[in-house]
Amino acid sequence: MMRADFSFPYVTGPLLMTLMVAGCAPSVRLSTPALSLPAAFETQGAAAPDKVMLDRWWLAFDDPQLNGLIKAAQDQSTTARLAFARIVEARALRRQARATTLPSGSVTGSAAIQHGDRLWGETTNGGNFSSYQLDFSPSWEIDLFGRLGAIRDRADFDLAASTFDFYAAKLALAADVASALFDARSLAVQLADAEATLRIARELAGTARLGRERGLVSGADAARLEGDVSNAEAEVTRLAAALKTAKRSLLILVGSPDASTDSLVIEAALAQPPGVPQAAPGLLLVRRPDIRAAEMALASAARSVTIDRLALFPRIDLQPGVALSVTGGTISGGTGLWSLAAGLALPILDRARLLAQLRVTQARGEQAVIQYERAVQNAFGEAENALTNAAAGRRRVEQLMRATAHARYAFDAARTGYRVGLTDLTTLLQSEREWRATRSALTLAQAGVLIDTVNAFRALGGGWDGEAAGAIPLQIPATFSGTP
Repeated sequence: MMRADFSFPYVTGPLLMTLMVAGCAPSVRLSTPALSLPAAFETQGAAAPDKVMLDRWWLAFDDPQLNGLIKAAQDQSTTARLAFARIVEARALRRQARATTLPSGSVTGSAAIQHGDRLWGETTNGGNFSSYQLDFSPSWEIDLFGRLGAIRDRADFDLAASTFDFYAAKLALAADVASALFDARSLAVQLADAEATLRIARELAGTARLGRERGLVSGADAARLEGDVSNAEAEVTRLAAALKTAKRSLLILVGSPDASTDSLVIEAALAQPPGVPQAAPGLLLVRRPDIRAAEMALASAARSVTIDRLALFPRIDLQPGVALSVTGGTISGGTGLWSLAAGLALPILDRARLLAQLRVTQARGEQAVIQYERAVQNAFGEAENALTNAAAGRRRVEQLMRATAHARYAFDAARTGYRVGLTDLTTLLQSEREWRATRSALTLAQAGVLIDTVNAFRALGGGWDGEAAGAIPLQIPATFSGTP
């Protein structure tokens, strides 16, 4: 039987020294973020049905093509895949950081076998010898002041910030796909209008040629109409190329760069956008992933300050050890040793360097406070402006629809009068230009209000799983298509 007795007659002195050194560490307190927001937005969203949910706002557009493109983008686009790869890296970094707080140590072993023969003299064996040794010497830091716990907390906050960045990437991707689709549809409508204008220009040019042959139209007027035909053809060529380019950009965005642009059918129509739900500015603090990421970054910075402050405190390590040695090839000849040691480290000569590092970390913590405030302020500004633009865009579309109807009526009347000789060419061309200008403005306004509505949903934090808004998500999906 083996028995070991331990006595520590000199504990009181080191303990008092530890407390004295700990008491000399400076106290650091970061500023409190200023998060003052108004009670309500000056411009609220249009009346929206209850089914409009921020999590999947695109369903409110009732657009199957939009739903399919967003799903494809979130499953296979390079943007989504890169965001997922980054969050996988963040998870590995968290595990690495937390592993540094665990006990460390390794098992080492050695073996030696010796055999000898006499080379001259009597023919006898020189002797055989064998030895084996196994050592295990772990080291375990006692978290007396909470430094290791702060390291684990910082790792958790860093992963949470990366998780919210992942959500922000998904949010932005869905909004970018919707904006690109509506922009392409706007070009398709403009192309259809340009082709209609070309048909009208050719019709008027044909009428002018017939009138010139009969002496009813001057050669100058006929030439002007022929010039309008050439201009209309050039506009059709430009818009066709722009639409093809928009299709290619949209295919790349959704992760299908090898698909033909003809495979992507873009309808020449712009639907009425859905209403934006009523929301309060305080919603942004839980719905905007960029704000949540800034919040986690601030929490991580605060933990870094704590870690660097606790680096000025003493460290106590337990260092147990076990050794087993066997000689002669039999267990009966083995020897076992064990030990238990404790180490105390006081940062005396490194104190100036550690204090300087603490001041650096404190300054970075103050920057994180300001960045958090900026994120909140920018989010409020984006949401306020997006709601204002969406509301103004709706009113502008209604006004331009009336203006387009009046301009079309005036153009039809002028064209009829020109055919019967009651209207001159200048009046006809002027009414045509006014109609074309108001029609183009209406198309751009309709596309603009759709995009402004998308921006409003995006600014309010729509486009990611709302169930994760109330907690820090730390679990990563097993498959890419899932949501952390």
